[in-house]
Amino acid sequence: MDNLDIKKNFYSSLNERQQRHFLGLEANELGHGGILLVSQAFGVDRNRVSRGLQEVKSGEKLPDGRIRKKGGGRKKKL
Repeated sequence: MDNLDIKKNFYSSLNERQQRHFLGLEANELGHGGILLVSQAFGVDRNRVSRGLQEVKSGEKLPDGRIRKKGGGRKKKL
């Protein structure tokens, strides 16, 4: 099992916010062109990697137990 397979296995065990942050950190480690390389390696959209990188750099904290910001996600059907 190579390093990428290990990272993909770990990635699949994370929630959606943690996945974005993991992708962002990986792209940051690679430097210039990292967003494209990570998006291709993990089969995700470049915007998802970019958003993860922005979230990590901003240092924004969510209340414990929350994955999305308040009001995020699908709206309830009336």
